[in-house]
Amino acid sequence: MEGVNLEKSATGSLCFTVENISDELKNVVRKRLSEICHGAAKAARTSTIYSYKKTLTAFFERFDDKPPATQKGMIGELLIHVIFLHFENEFRAASPFFNMEENSIKKGFDLVLNHIGTSEIWFVEVKAGECGTDTSINKLGSLLSLAKNGLKEALNSDRNTLWQNAVNGANLVLQNSGLKSQIEILLEKYNEKAVEGISVSTDYNAVLVAVCFCGDKAFASGVEFERRHSTQKDMNEFRDLMSIALQKDTIQSVIDFLRGEMGDG
Repeated sequence: MEGVNLEKSATGSLCFTVENISDELKNVVRKRLSEICHGAAKAARTSTIYSYKKTLTAFFERFDDKPPATQKGMIGELLIHVIFLHFENEFRAASPFFNMEENSIKKGFDLVLNHIGTSEIWFVEVKAGECGTDTSINKLGSLLSLAKNGLKEALNSDRNTLWQNAVNGANLVLQNSGLKSQIEILLEKYNEKAVEGISVSTDYNAVLVAVCFCGDKAFASGVEFERRHSTQKDMNEFRDLMSIALQKDTIQSVIDFLRGEMGDG
């Protein structure tokens, strides 16, 4: 993708660097925003409430009253939906970006992924922040650790609502009835384990995402990030692990693009 560089390792780390918001990236956002936010099943309908402009309006209704830390997380998560699923098309989303119950951000797992080839489920935790006085790689490393701790806690918990949100999200997102049923059954089995108090993170595939807005700091390299990924993977706290870094200079250019889209056309 023009404006986005990917360095991918054989061990499961992906390092995306967004050098600029190119026309190609803009067009992917325009094409996929409704699907990302509402789910593919809803986005396929003809109702204007799922249109691009209405979806942008709904996004900023959720975004504008949030504190800066939450806003960084929302933009980071949105970029991962757009960029990761564009590059890694063997995965598909099995959860929507928007929360289903209220005009807020989604509760539960940041993203649930389904691998098309293996039918396996992967659970995603996204952490985002600015470098400040830190180096890009050190910030990415600390964000990766935060993501690991958050996802591990969730997968080890007995929270029924966490898994019910995942089941409901799959129902909204997936269009194929056979696939939808297959994934819902699997998630419900995970839910049963959680309720019984026997859910452990080592039973699940994990994707840890660190989104860093680097300011004037130099971007980290894929090799540097792979070392941070290997450190996490060697802890063997999940069934399998992928780590994703996403770097951009500032968050504001993303916000400006999205807000500008509301006035176009």
